[in-house]
Amino acid sequence: MADIILKAENLVKTYGSGDSKVCALDGVDLSVEKGEFVAIVGRSGSGKSTLLHMLGAMDKPDSGSLTVDGMDVFSLKDDALAKYRRTKVGFVFQFFNLLPVLTAEENIVVPLSLDGAPIDKEYLSELASQMGIADRLSHYPHQMSGGQQQRTAIARAMIAKPAVILADEPTGNLDSTSGAEILSLLKSTIKKFDQTLILITHDNSIAAGADRIIHISDGKIAV
Repeated sequence: MADIILKAENLVKTYGSGDSKVCALDGVDLSVEKGEFVAIVGRSGSGKSTLLHMLGAMDKPDSGSLTVDGMDVFSLKDDALAKYRRTKVGFVFQFFNLLPVLTAEENIVVPLSLDGAPIDKEYLSELASQMGIADRLSHYPHQMSGGQQQRTAIARAMIAKPAVILADEPTGNLDSTSGAEILSLLKSTIKKFDQTLILITHDNSIAAGADRIIHISDGKIAV
């Protein structure tokens, strides 16, 4: 039997009211197996970013449930939800979101620092080597290329050994060569460290590298 790491059921999210009401998610069901690489594809406004925000508990649905690694996410109180975001999910964004006053190493360990958790130096070193930034750990973001910054951001997403990595257009701010390298790195890294990856993109060529592609349109999973 497959080991389901994430299960969303009947997620509904609306914004606005009256004539301006928009149904961003309209009863979305999604199950993801441990170790799976799932790409969620859809046009701008299709609901894919809203779905990713729900899976990362950056926003709450109007109704529906989410279970991640056995945890009933939306039943958690605010403090526990914040800890969930730091420990159970790792985020990779299009624009890196690195702190400019911190070195690459300091950026990577931010999720651990916020929890006062110990830093596994061996794992940090292994991640940095896997990402090809072992010689950039003392550099600040402005001293690194876009590709190096995104590699740093991926290492940050993985440092707490989360159950699921959520990637929001992770190659969207990179040239095609760097983007292809980042995608290849993501795939090899989740396999090496037995992680699960959910990636949203509008680029079908990127989605083609996933184990499974899910199409979303008008807030619904296309079947």
